[in-house]
Amino acid sequence: MSRFALPAVLLGALILSTSAIFVRLSEVGPIATGMYRMLLALPVFWLWMIADDQRSSHQDTHPKGLPRNPRDILLVIVAGLFYAADLAVWHTSVGLTTVANATALGNTAPVFVAIASFVLFKERITRLFFAGLVLAMAGTAVLIARSFTVSFDSVVGDALGLLTGVFYAGYILTVARVRRRVSTSAVLAISGLTCGLILGLAALILGEQFVPLTTAGWVWLFGLAYLCQLGGQSLIIAALAYLPTNFGAVALLVQPIGTAIIGWIILSEAITIDKAIGIAAILGGIWLARKGTPVVKNS
Repeated sequence: MSRFALPAVLLGALILSTSAIFVRLSEVGPIATGMYRMLLALPVFWLWMIADDQRSSHQDTHPKGLPRNPRDILLVIVAGLFYAADLAVWHTSVGLTTVANATALGNTAPVFVAIASFVLFKERITRLFFAGLVLAMAGTAVLIARSFTVSFDSVVGDALGLLTGVFYAGYILTVARVRRRVSTSAVLAISGLTCGLILGLAALILGEQFVPLTTAGWVWLFGLAYLCQLGGQSLIIAALAYLPTNFGAVALLVQPIGTAIIGWIILSEAITIDKAIGIAAILGGIWLARKGTPVVKNS
């Protein structure tokens, strides 16, 4: 699996780049949309978790199933809390600012991951990794520059977009701490249940629209749950067991590339020279960050 970790996280991030479209098309409130994103995928995650746990019980070495101690249980629940906060503020920001602004500001997570890793866990950051991070972030800025807007009317949405980066960084760091001991399915099932229940309660308290008005509304919710959560997020969580946390976060910066590709295919938005430069910078930054990061061996 380790050799497929980088392709998995890149593919997962590209799949997640479609999530803003589903959120915009959703007929229920933004936080309720997050609830459906988690809860609709839960039956698959729980069946997957049960199968993984039964298989791991027959392994003599490196079993990965349910969390076996209070510390791991707490970490998985905390991951769900971070993800609930992440989805709540990001889904809300998409409705209060442009998709480009929400995406760009939400993609600041790698910066917060690097800072937290250095301050909290004393992880060394090499100059080459730092150069890659800066180049990838600069590429993201160039890629979305034409769509990014500065307006007093969207300041709340922009602030929530930036806060998304903080919460998603917390989610990545927490998952990375537990993923090498707990299966992908268990992380997604338990944190997903925690996240879904919290979002549902928040949506209820805020009086959001809970039920889609049309069949199409259900299609968008199932698409968000099964394409983005079951597909994209599963790939990312699985890969985090084999990638250094800092580099895994930087690799997620391919999401704006996915957004640009979707805009080209669906909205006929041309890949202009500046966008091509931004894409090249992101890919170059990810490559530099990989070169500046020691390989993590699965244990």
